Amino acid sequence: MKVKTKIIQMAVIMGIFSLMIISALAQNESPLNPEPNNKVKLEHPQDRIIPELPAPGKQIRLLIDTDAANEIDDLYAVALAIRSPDRFSLEGLVATQWMRNDLAGVEKSYNVIRDLLSSENRWGTIRVEKGGKHLQSLTQPEESAGARFIIERAHAGSKTNPLWVVGLGAASNIASALMIDPSIRDKIRLVFHARSEQDWPTHTTQFNVKGDVLAARYLLMSGVPLVWFDTGAAIVCPMQVTEQKLLPLGGMPAFLHNYRYRNPNFQKDKKGFYDLGDIAWLIKPDVCTVETVNAPQLRDDLKFEQTGELGKMVRVHTCRPNPIWELFFEQMPKK
Repeated sequence: MKVKTKIIQMAVIMGIFSLMIISALAQNESPLNPEPNNKVKLEHPQDRIIPELPAPGKQIRLLIDTDAANEIDDLYAVALAIRSPDRFSLEGLVATQWMRNDLAGVEKSYNVIRDLLSSENRWGTIRVEKGGKHLQSLTQPEESAGARFIIERAHAGSKTNPLWVVGLGAASNIASALMIDPSIRDKIRLVFHARSEQDWPTHTTQFNVKGDVLAARYLLMSGVPLVWFDTGAAIVCPMQVTEQKLLPLGGMPAFLHNYRYRNPNFQKDKKGFYDLGDIAWLIKPDVCTVETVNAPQLRDDLKFEQTGELGKMVRVHTCRPNPIWELFFEQMPKK
């Protein structure tokens, strides 16, 4: 009898304990927890903010998340932002990884950013932080100084004075920042370089997406005001042009030209300067075409599903290379 009583008591205790766990989980349940098929729904997709660029001449608070050591185009994009103080209040840079090379890639990107800024004695005048590893799940952020920096600068503004975050590499740090502190969501406007316009709207083959698929998926499903920057392959420039336009200026412009010698691929006449388009568009919106579209679901196989359950986003496509280069070379002599 006593044994039966103890068994019943233990069963009751275990049942109560299980109910407590279930209740706690229910209270903390996030609308972003993915269903088994990786689809999610925003609670109020109609309330997702559609980013609108400030009027020409109005300054933008800007933070750039960049895998600067991976490609030359990041450096040209960062240089254009630095050379455009009338348009940007550049609040800092975050070094990110590419293709899941994690902290080794972050360190390389950080060092290249330092080289760029040092070419004009600007190292130490612009804050630069290191990001973290690629995401392992959609519910666990990767802590880093870079992610915390994004959060800090987001909270320095507001919904009506947002921080524009431009992601030029894998979105690991940006997604982690949104996971760590979801309250920053409406305080930022995110421009993610996801160039794969030949594949839209069915799928993506883009390098930054592949570098952290979970992070890219999180951007789409998080409800953050999002610009899907889906163009840039046509932004090319022969070596002789950068030699003529940049080398005589010395400092940072000369560094940009000489950096092309670090890799034979950078010296090709048809070398793409993809990321330059993101910054140019923020300055002169008419250098690209813009449309408002449904934010799609992103599957593991990189196919999109247009469910209409994630609200709207801005898609930028069909850039015009000539005015982009005109803008870039016009800004380079300025300090």
